[in-house]
Amino acid sequence: MVLSSGEILTIGSGMQSPISGAVPIKGSVHQEKEEKIAEIPKSLIKYHKIRKHEKYRIKGDIPEYYISDIQVPKTNIDNLMKLTSKYKLVSFKLPDESHDYYVKSCYQIDSITSPVRNKGEGTKAVKTLVEKSLADKDTEGRIIVEVRIIDGQTSAAGFFYKLGFRFADKSKNDILKNWVLSGKSILAPKETGLMYLPKENIQKLMMYRMLL
Repeated sequence: MVLSSGEILTIGSGMQSPISGAVPIKGSVHQEKEEKIAEIPKSLIKYHKIRKHEKYRIKGDIPEYYISDIQVPKTNIDNLMKLTSKYKLVSFKLPDESHDYYVKSCYQIDSITSPVRNKGEGTKAVKTLVEKSLADKDTEGRIIVEVRIIDGQTSAAGFFYKLGFRFADKSKNDILKNWVLSGKSILAPKETGLMYLPKENIQKLMMYRMLL
């Protein structure tokens, strides 16, 4: 695995490290072939680091520990009041005052590629990136991902939601929550948008499917 900005982590359950002092026992050619066949393909997770000074802007409901600054839209209230008085307007609607947030340093997942499905390799890849983010004093476990439609058919929202990620749009979290409560008998909702990992869900993610 290469651990620097914009790099790729390679995750695979077939990787083992020798035990210190142990003497390897050479098996038969037939055994070696069986072991090679049993290897599980590795997963790749592409990511990059967003630094605080880059002023990465997002919208939505996101916890304070993700926010470095708030960009408040400038509204010239004085001019609006003068226009109201001049034209004797009874009322006027103020412009949308929704805020833009600039995030603190964090990692953003770009993509996860796994040759096999339902083997837990994608989950392991995300766990490894979480461990890296926790060890990084700049990011402290902060991870975001922009969920999109895959192959024009499905969304990765269900995968990330089950791991503990949440949408910045609360209404989408309600949709995913109902999907989970339904027993996931139907296809995952095709929701898209920004998801982030709440710090209270980090332990849940690290314990997710521990036996895999």
